[in-house]
Amino acid sequence: MNKYLLILFFILSPILLQGQELFTGDYTFNGLKGEAAFEFVKGAEGTLIKQGYFRFLRKERDIEDKAVFYKTQVEGNYEQDKKTGLWDYTDERHQIEFKDVVDFKLISELSSQQIKLKANYLQGNPHGKWTFEQNEFAEGKLSKKSQAEDLQFFDGDIRGKFQYKSFVSGKTHFIRGELVGNGYMNGEWTFVYEEEGILINEVRNYENGFLLGLVKRDLEKDDVIDEVVFYETIRKLNQVNNIENKGFRVSEEKFGIQFNDGFLSGAPQFSAQRSGNQFITEFLTNVMRYDEKFVNQSGEVIDYPIHTKKFVFELTRNQQKIVEELPAKFDQLKTTVKDYSERNALMLNRQKSDTLSFAYAFFQFQNQKLKDFDEIMNLIITKEIQYYDLNHLVQDGKTILSETDEISFTFEEENLTREVTYTVGDFENNFYSVLSDYISQMNAKTMEFKSYVDGSLSKIERDEDLRNIQNQIQERRDQLDEKYLLAEDYSFETLELLQSIHDNILGTGFDRLNELYAKEENFDGKKETARKMLDLLNEMENQYQHLTELYSNFDKMDELYMEEVFNPFTYTRYDQRDKPRLYESAERVFEYYMIQLQKEEDYTQIKYWVEKIDSLFQRMSELKEADSRVVERKLNRRLSINRVEAILEL
Repeated sequence: MNKYLLILFFILSPILLQGQELFTGDYTFNGLKGEAAFEFVKGAEGTLIKQGYFRFLRKERDIEDKAVFYKTQVEGNYEQDKKTGLWDYTDERHQIEFKDVVDFKLISELSSQQIKLKANYLQGNPHGKWTFEQNEFAEGKLSKKSQAEDLQFFDGDIRGKFQYKSFVSGKTHFIRGELVGNGYMNGEWTFVYEEEGILINEVRNYENGFLLGLVKRDLEKDDVIDEVVFYETIRKLNQVNNIENKGFRVSEEKFGIQFNDGFLSGAPQFSAQRSGNQFITEFLTNVMRYDEKFVNQSGEVIDYPIHTKKFVFELTRNQQKIVEELPAKFDQLKTTVKDYSERNALMLNRQKSDTLSFAYAFFQFQNQKLKDFDEIMNLIITKEIQYYDLNHLVQDGKTILSETDEISFTFEEENLTREVTYTVGDFENNFYSVLSDYISQMNAKTMEFKSYVDGSLSKIERDEDLRNIQNQIQERRDQLDEKYLLAEDYSFETLELLQSIHDNILGTGFDRLNELYAKEENFDGKKETARKMLDLLNEMENQYQHLTELYSNFDKMDELYMEEVFNPFTYTRYDQRDKPRLYESAERVFEYYMIQLQKEEDYTQIKYWVEKIDSLFQRMSELKEADSRVVERKLNRRLSINRVEAILEL
């Protein structure tokens, strides 16, 4: 612990209240590792509840670029583990460029980025005045890069005037607007920013969270680049204001800065907001980066302190039934289409007849067509569809409900085209019913082609000489025997693993199938057994690379959970296990998985164990930088593997 940090803490800290304790030492704050000093009390089951003064200091060199240095300072107070009162944040990034060494003196140049934030909280929520500034140090001069001097928060939302300025290449970029109620954008909002070398002036007009329109101009030429008016939104607002709205109302929920009255992502009303919203998001990411409710550890905004509104539309009982049932029907259709579009037997035999060639092209076409439905179907799955004006969805979605699909294919070097037709009902007035009926028609067409393909391939397979399959199986097995048994460039543990899997799967497991194949007299029975034998060989081919990497990936996890420690008394550095309880539990799980993998005799389960091991590595990578104290407290060596898996969320 930095002794000056500790001394300063005692100078600034009031006398500890009864029951309060003092923590000083290594600490992780919002994913950043550093040192902290803070007061706390113990809660139920020994949980630590921060209560009182808090100070955090991080000094860290970049892992990849040692000339980059990070420094973060945080000061504030907690009340029952929730931020309260004034908090000061300073975040700096310094980069040193080494120029020369003259007379044993280092000549270097420093360039730095600095963020300074003063924030106020009430019961853990942003509340009160916030000020933000971003500075840049270059060529010996400190200059201001951006600022927001007076953001007024109330219970987590910004209210009142919103002003942000950014200084880029001698030009001022800015956002200016007003927020009312619970942080709803209102009135005229003005943006100035650069896009593709053009200085853009964007003006938006809001009414209590509803975007009414926007205009973008080239600021230097004064030419209009884009203009969008939300006529349907204005019409519905007038109906609400006159109490004439039927079937819809203003939702009481709060939504992010992307206003959406029912537009798909490709609509101009959606894309026109993208650049301005990106400008706002970049600013809010910097301001809210210290609050996990708003910005996650990956630096992504997950909640906004400013909001828009939406209308919510009532669904009839029949519409609700469709919304509940349609996702499963659509998912089943996608699964069938994907399976047949990737079916090797269909691809290899498509030139046997013009109808098979057309069937192959149909499944390829259908697979791409279904992707156009994903956005609308995702709205139905998540129930977000209730916030979408169907008038917009009908206009944006008409193109995916085609009455005729022209499908091109090639047979015997001749380019051919055939049509698949559908009946499209009154989409404008019966959105849900027509969409459901259309997907049912797609499913019916798909099942027709599936039935034809199944029958045709079955006949083709009956006409093939089984000896071709036998030769293929033997050739594949010889290749895999050599691969698994003659591997040399791997660790002893990996070679043992490959030997075990070869003996259990390519040896015993394969021989059992081979014996069934030899005894089977029925053609279909032989084909099915041969298919399983090929499937076994394909699976062992697919899993080989994964199997050779398991122990090396474990070594990487081992290295990840080691940290270098400096002993100031002996001036020595040594490695120390980070989060030992967590690592030891993961090590137990890994050893258990490897034992099961080496004993496994069912070839279909090899992938299962490999995926479980990969999931373990992925979870441990996530927990390395996360606050894992709750997880670690639950772990001990007496727990069963199943219990450890549950705690680690595997």
